[in-house]
Amino acid sequence: MLVGLGKNRLVPKVYSSLRYSVYVQSRFQHVKSETNPFLYLNNFNSLNKKIQQVYDTTNDHIGDSIVINALKSCNELGEEFPIQQKLDINSIFIKESKQVIDTLIKDDRVKFTSDLLKQIFVLNLPTILNLQLINLYYEKNPSKSTIIDKSIALIALRNALNNAEFQRAITISDITVGHPNYIEHNHQILKKGVIKLASTAIGITLISKYGVNLLIEFGELTSGWRHLGSINSMILTYFLNSSFFVTTVRIGRQLISSGGDYLTWQKGAFYTHWFRHADEMLFCSKIVEADRELNGGENNPEIIKELCRTNENTLGMDHTLKPGYTRDGKKIRLLEAKDNLEDLKLQAYWMSGGDGFEWVEPDQDPATLIWKDHLAQYNQPSIKSNTVKTLKWADELIDQK
Repeated sequence: MLVGLGKNRLVPKVYSSLRYSVYVQSRFQHVKSETNPFLYLNNFNSLNKKIQQVYDTTNDHIGDSIVINALKSCNELGEEFPIQQKLDINSIFIKESKQVIDTLIKDDRVKFTSDLLKQIFVLNLPTILNLQLINLYYEKNPSKSTIIDKSIALIALRNALNNAEFQRAITISDITVGHPNYIEHNHQILKKGVIKLASTAIGITLISKYGVNLLIEFGELTSGWRHLGSINSMILTYFLNSSFFVTTVRIGRQLISSGGDYLTWQKGAFYTHWFRHADEMLFCSKIVEADRELNGGENNPEIIKELCRTNENTLGMDHTLKPGYTRDGKKIRLLEAKDNLEDLKLQAYWMSGGDGFEWVEPDQDPATLIWKDHLAQYNQPSIKSNTVKTLKWADELIDQK
């Protein structure tokens, strides 16, 4: 791995998203086990009966603890199934779990708040179930002002990345920080900021211009101060213009830096689009980062094609400056992939004949090793989940040979 130029070595970026995913499972366990009515259940039938029993004995509001305890029990039942079933939308575990979630959440006595959604996300349910919960959240809160905070959505995103479910991670980004309600929320923040700036400028200008004239008429100031209002307006206009452009450049750099070393905006995208979709770029960059980490530094073409889609027109030009959807219903995000830094260093290495470079072994991040060990379980679940008795047929076959 090429990591240095001269005496200056490039330190690999710590993959914080993976490290967070490794340890998040043990956090936010607020509910005490002795108050959990869903303990010691052996199957989904008994869980559904217990849920019905608890709901029938509750007349008014159903507390968050009941929902959390039931979902914890559902998650524990998943340990009895092969781990691959958590990724299969048609598996028995996913179908049974979806039914449990519908029974719990769709009841009118359950108030599905953002705090409850956060508590559910930290249970580390399968991503398929998290997507169902997000859709139910919007269904239970149909207001146009309903949004899912970035900090809450990041929990579900990191869970998906920890299981290498990149396509579903993109879906999580689209229905949280890429949701129309969230984009409109950011637009209103930008709009209010511009209105406040304009109102302040107009107010100061009017006070400077007409306030001085009134003071002159009342004899408080001499007529020599009459031009003060015009001078103040000129100075104020200069400072406002300078402040506006400096702020625009700084915010623009911060927003474009959310894509890290992986993504940037397509050329021509305006600053307002950067501001409204900055969190969406942040989520997408984390997806690309995890994808590269898993593929040895290379991009998955399918992921890049999905995130950096352009709208091909009749003239064969595939560049677009209008976010939206293609004719096939595919989302256009106005994102563009950056050049791979490792590829650029490799090109510089060959062009310079290797002068100033040295080859060293890549650093082994413990979080990355734990992540890859976790993903390896999905490739060989049947052997680990079986007992000696279930493999007795293999021994008999060997004896016959």
